[in-house]
Amino acid sequence: MMVFLSILLLTGCRAPAESLPETAPAEPISAPAVVTEGQAPEELYDLPTEVVSLYDWQTSGEPLALLAEIPEQEMALYGVADGDTPYVLFRWGDILAEFPDWVIDTPKSVTPELLALDLDGDGAAEPVVSCFQGGNQVSRYALHVLQQSRGTLTDSQFPESLYEKQLSALLTLSGSGETLTISLGSQSVEAALPEEVQAETLEHLWTGAFVFWSEAGGVLWLEDRPALYPEDSALASVVSLAVLSARVSLSDGQFTLSDMTLQSKLS
Repeated sequence: MMVFLSILLLTGCRAPAESLPETAPAEPISAPAVVTEGQAPEELYDLPTEVVSLYDWQTSGEPLALLAEIPEQEMALYGVADGDTPYVLFRWGDILAEFPDWVIDTPKSVTPELLALDLDGDGAAEPVVSCFQGGNQVSRYALHVLQQSRGTLTDSQFPESLYEKQLSALLTLSGSGETLTISLGSQSVEAALPEEVQAETLEHLWTGAFVFWSEAGGVLWLEDRPALYPEDSALASVVSLAVLSARVSLSDGQFTLSDMTLQSKLS
C-alpha cells in the first residue's frame, strides 16, 4: 500500500478511500485489456537479490537489476539492459518471463511500483505494476496486471481508451464565464477557469493527462485529473480542474471502472 500511496503524497492529493463523497450513480465502463504473452528468456540469468532504484541502476552500468519485489508472494520485477531500450523480466514463483515492450526508461527515472492484489475476485492475488510514462507537461502511469497462463506469464495492460475517451464522455460541462461546473452522475464541482477561457466554449475535458493508481484496503483505484485541452485553452501548460476516482477491476479480459467519485481539485 505504501508504495502506491507515495505517488499521491508527492502530488498533494489524498487516497480515494479517505472522506470520499457519496458514490455517483454513474454506470461502470469497461474495455478489453491489451494482452501480451511473456517470452521465455533465451539465456540463464544470475538474478540479483538487492533492490535498487531505476536511477541507480541506469547509472551503474549493470546488465540486470532487481527494481521491485514482494518476497512473501514470490514476485519480483527486474530491469534488463539490452541496447538502448531496457525491458522487464518478471519472476512469479518458478516462472520467468520477459516483456520487451514495457516502457520503464523515462527521463525522470521513476522506479516501477509493484503490488499484489486480487482484482478479479478469485481469492488469489496477482502482480499489479504501475510504470511511469511521463509526457510533456503531464503525468501518467501505465498499469499492468500479470496472470499465469500455460506455463508463462500474461500481461493485461489497462487500455488508454478507457480513461481517455469513455471516462471523458461521462463528464458533463456547464457554467458561464470563468466558472465551469463539472458533473459526474449526481455529483458536481465548480472550477475556476483561467481568465482567457470561457465555460461556454468548452465541450469536453481531457481525461488521461494525469493518471495515477493507488491501493486502499485491497482495492485498486484510478485517479484521473480532468484538464483543459491545450488547443482549447491556448495556454502554455496543461491545467487540471478536478479529481476523478474510480475502482479498478479485471475479469474475463476486461478492465472495469466503477464506484466513481468526483472532487474539487482543492479538496
